[in-house]
This record gives sequence, C-alpha cells and structure tokens, in this order.
Amino acid sequence: MTPSRTRALSLAAALAACALGACSRPEGPRPGILMSMEEAMSRPAELELPGPVKVWAAEKSSEMGVYYVLSGRELLEPAKLGGAALRLVLLKGRAELRAGGVIKVCDAGAYAVVPPGAAWSLKRLGPEPLVFSLLVSPGDVPLSRLLSSERPTTKP
Repeated sequence: MTPSRTRALSLAAALAACALGACSRPEGPRPGILMSMEEAMSRPAELELPGPVKVWAAEKSSEMGVYYVLSGRELLEPAKLGGAALRLVLLKGRAELRAGGVIKVCDAGAYAVVPPGAAWSLKRLGPEPLVFSLLVSPGDVPLSRLLSSERPTTKP
C-alpha cells in the first residue's frame, strides 16, 4: 500500500469517526465505522442502479452518511446535491474525477472533496469496477439521489 493511499484511508476513517462520534458511545459494537468494507458489502445492497451500481450504507445520521459503492458503470454523473458536501476515497480501480472545474486522474487511495453545490462525475478508466467510500455531509440526502444520473425535472 502506498503512503498516499494509507494517509487517505486513515484520514477518511478519522473524519468519519470524529463526525459520527464512534469513540464516544461505549454501549457495545455498532454497525458502521467498526465494519470493514468486506463486511458491509457482504450484506444486501441498500440501493442498486443500472450499470451496475450497488450502494451499501456503513453509517447514516443526520450529520453524515458513510457509504461503500461498487460501480461497473463507465460514468457516474449524479445531479447536484444542493447543500451536501462529499468526500470520496477511491479504494479500487482507476478513475477520472471531475469536480467543479477541476479534473484529476485518481488511483486507489485518492481522496477528494466535492464542495456543496458543485457538479461532479467519476469516469472509470480501465476494465476494473470502481469501489469507493462516499462520505456525505449532511447525511440527510436521500440515498437514491447520491449516485443517480437522473436529472431533476423543472416545472414550467
């Protein structure tokens, strides 16, 4: 594992733990932050989209949602999420990330921040499906909007 990948994964875990208060609740094991990616993805997916795209919730609260995403789709281009900020950690695969006006090619271990209201897309580069962690703040964005490529319709 490269030093940059180790730092990115550690930072994502620390951010999620701090935001969700995982260390302050001694009432026993909880789903979420203490769950490995493999454990989360062994459960039935909470959302399946064409392409195929599968989403598992590792943790969800009003402050933040933490998800694992497996995408075989060539391009993910969700609608803008309004006031939600995203943090994305690419765990497997290679992708081109567009956020606002910035375009970056990312390898496993890359960490990216997408500011609230910014348009973003993730293009798979290569045959391997993408696996990434998605941290959404605030966490009250409906799961179906996180990765759907459907654009909201405007009424006349």
